[in-house]
Amino acid sequence: MPYDRVTADDVALRAGVSRSTVSRAFSPGRPVQQETRQRIFEAAEELGYRPNALAQALTSRRSQIVGIMMGELSNPIHAVLHQALSHALQSNGFIPISAQLAPGDDVGTMIATFQQYQVGIVILTSMNVPSNLIRRFQEADLQVLLLNRVDEDGMTASVSADVTQGGQLAARYLVDRGCKRIAIARGTAGNWTSEARLAGHMSGLERLGLTPVDLLDGGYAYGDGQRVAEAFTSGALAGCDGMLCPNDLFAIGFMDRLRSLSGGRLPEGLRIIGFDDIPMAGWESSQLTTIRLPVAAMAARATDVIARIVAQNDPVEERIWIPCRLIERASA
Repeated sequence: MPYDRVTADDVALRAGVSRSTVSRAFSPGRPVQQETRQRIFEAAEELGYRPNALAQALTSRRSQIVGIMMGELSNPIHAVLHQALSHALQSNGFIPISAQLAPGDDVGTMIATFQQYQVGIVILTSMNVPSNLIRRFQEADLQVLLLNRVDEDGMTASVSADVTQGGQLAARYLVDRGCKRIAIARGTAGNWTSEARLAGHMSGLERLGLTPVDLLDGGYAYGDGQRVAEAFTSGALAGCDGMLCPNDLFAIGFMDRLRSLSGGRLPEGLRIIGFDDIPMAGWESSQLTTIRLPVAAMAARATDVIARIVAQNDPVEERIWIPCRLIERASA
């Protein structure tokens, strides 16, 4: 039978079930006995049937379409997270629709688009998300899941790396390797992720009886790292033997500028740790010791939460924390 003419009715007839049972079998989280589901899948395979997932989602109250609002993709960790999240959703039968909300963009237009496609759940990732934005989505009957950050007002569920624990790991690592004069560069001011990472760095040093020799205004961009590197060459941080960076992109910019100003080598005895473990951190030119975000685990847990929301047709309100790990390379 030609592919473009096979319908769910044909599969139902071959499998000896109703058309509605076929529809449920191809919908994540819908109740169908395993034996019946397998029989339907075998019939579909024999006939060459492929369900129209978009049509299913648009006609179902339990939409398979998930909206993803991403952070700045110029930061590599956001691209890595988006890839892992999209793959996890697609592997579980969901259809991801991605969007970016830049400063000045109309939130109402984006909400209307999500509603048009019967999006039921929106994942907000890696952004400084104000509570009024979460509230606007919820008022539009869109459930919200935060990924890689938490909602401090307790309005919605979240799946996040424990970046405070990661910051503590980085601080302990430097101290264990003999560093005593450690500087910290903070991330973008007012950002939840920045404050959580900084809290980990600070508390990690405090537990070991140390305070930072300086707390620098950093940022998350490559150029921010280059700028801060000037303080080292100017002598403002003479004798500093450790640097805790807010993210890998900053750390790579920091190291590149130090090398360019110091004859191609990093200052003797200086140990540097980044945060995120973006692909560039492992490049031969970087070899950056860093704190790895559990990207795959976060994407998998977020998909599990979404599947439960769809199956139960109820909000899930919980905070899920996933620990970070330290990746050791030459920079430290």
